[in-house]
Amino acid sequence: MATNYEPGRFSDMANTPFGDELWKLLTARDNVVRMETATELDHPAVDGVARTLDRFGARLRDDRTRQFIGHMVRQVMEAQGYEFVGSNYKSRTRSGLFTKGSRYQRAASAAPASAGRQ
Repeated sequence: MATNYEPGRFSDMANTPFGDELWKLLTARDNVVRMETATELDHPAVDGVARTLDRFGARLRDDRTRQFIGHMVRQVMEAQGYEFVGSNYKSRTRSGLFTKGSRYQRAASAAPASAGRQ
């Protein structure tokens, strides 16, 4: 699992207690599984955590914050062996937090996360 977030253009948001809290939430095993499940169902990965993120309320309603979350989600998914497919896929959640998101697929060279585990 990705343990260090590379913020790039989001360093102003990442280097805050709020940014730390979001990263911890998105990298929690249960939420990684939710994003992987959404991906396997051909949904945007953020659909898997949209309801979990609702607890942050109005803090997530501006576009830049949602882009920040998408940037984090991409790093989480890539660390799990997925590759970016594309953006602007319609969200299928009722939360209303995201209207569109990015989709991923298991990278051809990546083995499933559970492969080789007993």
